[in-house]
Amino acid sequence: MSASTPNQFVVGTRKSNLALIQTQWVADALAAANAPATFPVEHMTTLGDRNQTTPLHELSPFNSAQPAKSLWTDELESALLDGRFDLLVHSCKDVPTAIRPGCEFAALLERHDPRDAFVVKQGLPYKSLDELPAGSVIGTGSVRRVAQLSRAYPNLKFADMRGNLNTRLGKLDAPDSPFAALILAISGMVRLGAGDRLTAPLEYPVLMHAVGQGALAVEIRQGDVKTREALRKVSHWQTEWRVGAERGLLRELEGGCSVPVGVETTLTELPADDATPAQYAAGTFPAPTHASPTLHFSGILPATTPLPAAGETPALQTRRVKLDLKACVTSTDGSRHVLYEPGPAVITSWQEAERWGEDCARQLRTLGASEILEVIEKDRKAREADALAKAAVLQAQSA
Repeated sequence: MSASTPNQFVVGTRKSNLALIQTQWVADALAAANAPATFPVEHMTTLGDRNQTTPLHELSPFNSAQPAKSLWTDELESALLDGRFDLLVHSCKDVPTAIRPGCEFAALLERHDPRDAFVVKQGLPYKSLDELPAGSVIGTGSVRRVAQLSRAYPNLKFADMRGNLNTRLGKLDAPDSPFAALILAISGMVRLGAGDRLTAPLEYPVLMHAVGQGALAVEIRQGDVKTREALRKVSHWQTEWRVGAERGLLRELEGGCSVPVGVETTLTELPADDATPAQYAAGTFPAPTHASPTLHFSGILPATTPLPAAGETPALQTRRVKLDLKACVTSTDGSRHVLYEPGPAVITSWQEAERWGEDCARQLRTLGASEILEVIEKDRKAREADALAKAAVLQAQSA
């Protein structure tokens, strides 16, 4: 039984300051588009929030079938499924590529700047990574950032730093801090009102961003038609297609927080008379029906068009875009780097965008990404075995 009333949707999120700000922004947008319905925000502390010291790539999965990023989502999804929440708001980059059974992505809002940025310690004069003296220490909790930047800047040192953004900035600016700078996501800094601390953006070819970075995803109980309908008014299909391609790529690479996969996508809508051949032949994917799980989002059904009744043929909107995706996989020490730049593909649906990401991932594997990922997986299994052995010893000692 949902905790909400008939005209109320309870929005769940993590307790961190950034999560609360992002979620309130989504709740306000939903309330404005669905008056007089209300969208109160409630929060909970997840296991990933409680462990603020262990480097992300060393965290064992909370759910052994999912990468470590499920540490931020599993408890929230449990609350969603048992009715405490009606919808969840996530930073899309923190969500495993395989959604928990019984849940679904129902909307992505318009993406903010997905790039990372160089943030220098207050009082230092440097305006870019190129200006830093050799041996300068850069703080980040992301193995992806360390891998790519170690390759581009072998003269710099990288050290783990976790915690919420305010905590990390405090650690950076402390007089006794060993750090000269941090690498942080632009979107999070801007949402927190700390955009003035951004020194310089980082992008291809130096640093490609994380899958889904800058996008906010809304997760609901599978088949919740009422909540789907409310979300149709705030979703952004261009973001859904771009992120669909990125998440398809990451899913095929079987990546999580510990896998250094970088990506960049752009999307350009084509005019109705454009005759450029599509990447996939017509009929590659089944035509959507009234029961299709993606009918309510991804831009194929206008937000003002009612959802079709059972047996009714949906009045779909035709879209054609050029989707440009480039991606890389880099070894954790930066010594090996595989980049794939296939050029733009003409895509006509969210399903095609996702498939395009998967196809690009397969090409990355043939170019050498598989070998890099095998080493990373071997290291992960060794860490997991060591953690299980230590846990068994502790359990035996306490028996």
